[in-house]
Amino acid sequence: MSRLGETKMIHWKIAPAALVSAALIGGSAVYLSAAPLFAQETVQLELWSRQDPSGPLRPGNVIKAAERLNKELAAEGSSKRVEVAVRESPAKGFDDDALQLLKVFGIGEGPDIFIAAHEWICAFQEDGFVLKLDDYIAKYPQHFGTIFPSLWSSAKCPDGTYAIPQDAEARMFFYNKKLLREAGYDAAFVDAMPQRALSGDLTMDEVLAIAKQVVDKTKAQYGVLHRPNKGPDYIMVFQAYGSDFADPETGKLLLERDKLAAAFGWFERGVKDGVIPANNTAMEFDALRKEFYTGNAAFWMYGIWDLGSVAFPTYGLPQDEKAFSADWGWIAAPAPEKGGSPVSLTHPIVYAIAADTKEPELVARLVGHASAADLNTDHAVTTTHLGIKPEQLEDPRYSKAWPLARATELLKITKFLPNNSQFGDLNGIIYAAIQGIESGRLSAQKAADFVIEEASSTLEDVIVK
Repeated sequence: MSRLGETKMIHWKIAPAALVSAALIGGSAVYLSAAPLFAQETVQLELWSRQDPSGPLRPGNVIKAAERLNKELAAEGSSKRVEVAVRESPAKGFDDDALQLLKVFGIGEGPDIFIAAHEWICAFQEDGFVLKLDDYIAKYPQHFGTIFPSLWSSAKCPDGTYAIPQDAEARMFFYNKKLLREAGYDAAFVDAMPQRALSGDLTMDEVLAIAKQVVDKTKAQYGVLHRPNKGPDYIMVFQAYGSDFADPETGKLLLERDKLAAAFGWFERGVKDGVIPANNTAMEFDALRKEFYTGNAAFWMYGIWDLGSVAFPTYGLPQDEKAFSADWGWIAAPAPEKGGSPVSLTHPIVYAIAADTKEPELVARLVGHASAADLNTDHAVTTTHLGIKPEQLEDPRYSKAWPLARATELLKITKFLPNNSQFGDLNGIIYAAIQGIESGRLSAQKAADFVIEEASSTLEDVIVK
């Protein structure tokens, strides 16, 4: 019998409650060992992870981290060894996964460690289910000291830090340089756009103007395309116009009418100019990608992972950096006005530790090892996600994956979704308002009013200004 098989049998015998609770929620339990089976004192830890083929090393790196921690404990002369069990949830998305896990914690069957989308972390904090980590972060700088400072914002609640960033993304406006040149823009103008966006010289309305010239002067049908369902990408536009959606002191949802109307105004102008299609929200995701990557659209608002998962393998865009940059590029979401601040959006997945874990220090060290630069790079280069530490830029594997190396600079200006469990519902309301604008049923101001009215009547503790 294999070692893995032996480990499964042992866990069936010693952890029936965990297995039963996994069955109750319709999940599956996968047990993996990273310790001698008969260590003098085995500390059994459970990790909750969504079944996610796009990120198998999120739990996998914790298993590898256990091996490293056990070696460290042996060198210290400690009798303790850790053994990690992975309980997998079949939830389709991170929102459903978080809701399932909150129920599991509510019946006292929560894991020691869990993986979550960052915006849910304060929901676990409010219910007392997650451990505050500030002291451990300060105590173990060798593990946490070089994580990009900007990423820590995604792990904070009003009174402290409750998670460790596991990865990052970059969302941007991809653009087709060939179409822009065909529309009459010279190569110098086209190639200068990324730096102009970062410096605050390029504006959101200039993007619409460029897109309109492409539609008017080339055979391309579309100017700007965005995702056709609820999601984070278009939130960049609202952040560019000043909405962060959270009150910094209380963490409550914050809606500012003028800023909402300004962002909706950008979508409204795009549709009126024939740049954003009126049926964008009715199109299929794959159809939108195809329109952009086959040269029928000037801009595509999405994320860096789309290159590795779709653009390169499906549509044959050149993977070589020089060849790619000849005809394709990306920019940060520009400022609304010249001299303003551009933005990018990232959506980190995080590691969190249960408040009632019996070995908080040991678990913090385990998560620290899971955050090692080499392990994080293993995940980054196989899933086209950004790393969490600057030293990853020195890894030949990371630098070879040039989209990651180049997009990492956007972490300097990145913003996040608010760490509020109601934001998913608010985002649904925002998306409905975008549909209303693009279909001609709502003006920008009425869209802002709609969002505020709907959010105020259906969500709790919404601050309106």
